[in-house]
Amino acid sequence: MQKILDWLQNRLADKQLIMLLLTLTIIFALLIMFADILAPLLVALAFAYVLDGVVALLVRLRMPLMPAVLLVCFGALLIVLLALLTVVPLLSDQVGRLISQVPLYVQSLRDLLRAFQEHYASWLNPNYVQQMLGSMAVKVQEWGGALLKFSLSSIPGLIALMVYAVLVPVLVFFLLKDKKKLMHWGLQFLPREHVLLRRVWNEVDVQIGNYIRGRFWESLVIGGSMGVVFWLMGHEYALLLGTLTGISVWIPFIGAAVVTVPVVLLSFFQWGWSDMTAYSILAYAIIQAIDANVLIPWLFSEMVNLHPIAIIVAVLVFGSLWGVVGVFIAIPMAALIHSVLVIIGERSKQPEEPAPVDG
Repeated sequence: MQKILDWLQNRLADKQLIMLLLTLTIIFALLIMFADILAPLLVALAFAYVLDGVVALLVRLRMPLMPAVLLVCFGALLIVLLALLTVVPLLSDQVGRLISQVPLYVQSLRDLLRAFQEHYASWLNPNYVQQMLGSMAVKVQEWGGALLKFSLSSIPGLIALMVYAVLVPVLVFFLLKDKKKLMHWGLQFLPREHVLLRRVWNEVDVQIGNYIRGRFWESLVIGGSMGVVFWLMGHEYALLLGTLTGISVWIPFIGAAVVTVPVVLLSFFQWGWSDMTAYSILAYAIIQAIDANVLIPWLFSEMVNLHPIAIIVAVLVFGSLWGVVGVFIAIPMAALIHSVLVIIGERSKQPEEPAPVDG
């Protein structure tokens, strides 16, 4: 017990470490309290990290900063508008078609379970099968009611989307244009002894930038590849499954496992027990293997090597705090905590300074 008290006393005597932990605690508290208000800023920061690499490349090619920022922002807006006009309508059509086909798919599952029960009657309890089918029908009705409520309450969501459409591009522009000024302004509010805080910021800034840019390009490559492969195979929901696969890369381990379910089910509903269903599942497995063994090591070579358990815990914790946004930023937050823990470990191993000798 005395050793623990001595360790705490030594840590409390480390002013820089206390300032670091206090500053991070305040930042976390502000994010938790004002997450909804700061959401447009957080979205803009993510886009700014993605586009900052392109701006830096143009600046290295001798283009002035302002024209580089304007060119990148205009190009990004053009791509987003093109996606809204071409991809989003097709995606909406596939989602609507899927919703309309849900009752048929549920009936197909019922027929499959009944056939399975007939062939393997000794394995399954008939009462349990009927109970499961009844629960499935109730769930479908609940999803239909939720979808109706969502459609009736979509007007506030559309208004919020319009606000985002105006605020986010403006914020991204100024974040890219005045990056150095904003950082210099923020340093004024830090304590004088902020060597550790600056070190953590430099490390996390690089890691978050690499992570967001890497996940962005990984999402485009993997999602686009999956969509193209399924389209060539004639899959009815190629764009939807490609989009889900692209989104899943932002949630390590868990995302790929969750998206496997719609890939298998929708392939089965379209082709049944056939070679095409097996080929679609095999294609999904191959693309995931390429992603894990080729793309991720190449894109995330400078990221902190977090243990899978730490990643899953981070997704669960920050997902519970900030919902969907927390799931997407779980890895950067875990990298921040990892950097702080490394610093605490280093400071604890430093030898104590000898007391000054009089005379």
